[in-house]
Amino acid sequence: MRVVPVLLMLAACATGTGDPPAEDPDARVAGTEIDANLPFVDAMPDPIDAEGAMPDAMVIVGGVVDTCAQGMNLTTAASVAGGTTVTGNTTGYADDLRPTGTCTGYLPDGPDAVYLVNATAGQTLSATVTDLAPGWDISIYVTQTCVLNPTCLTGADLISGSGAEGVTHAVAAAGTYYVIVDGWNPGVQGPYSLAVTLQ
Repeated sequence: MRVVPVLLMLAACATGTGDPPAEDPDARVAGTEIDANLPFVDAMPDPIDAEGAMPDAMVIVGGVVDTCAQGMNLTTAASVAGGTTVTGNTTGYADDLRPTGTCTGYLPDGPDAVYLVNATAGQTLSATVTDLAPGWDISIYVTQTCVLNPTCLTGADLISGSGAEGVTHAVAAAGTYYVIVDGWNPGVQGPYSLAVTLQ
């Protein structure tokens, strides 16, 4: 997170010391405040690479996305060239959504994380989730409602154990679409990386 070192350097200059102040490792930077419950959007441009081009993709870190009401809106970030990547962790989350078993091939009734995009007809929504800790079997699916038993538009849980799962949905009608990161069974939870594009 490039914002934090800049803030620490400014703080060190202001105090006249070379040592930066202690930082809460669980905190997230949101605007100018540090708040552990808010997501950090890295909207600052990355350094220009050797070819003079700047990466287009956005990176989003953190935020509590356990329920439908807490779902993180990725519309803007997913719409840039290259889309966006968000990291999270379903550990300790509740099982808020349970589409039918035909969605992913299993009944995804583990802890789940909720993301959403507002799409228009003709766009394509793509999402790939990768577990970041070995041994937990991750699922992903897309719905157009965020309720306990939503109708699944597309889903994936093809790999047993660790691995990446991906879905693509051709948007037929404008509306809000939910991308759900889930575990295939109760207690199946852990850290993940989610890449989403909306083109």
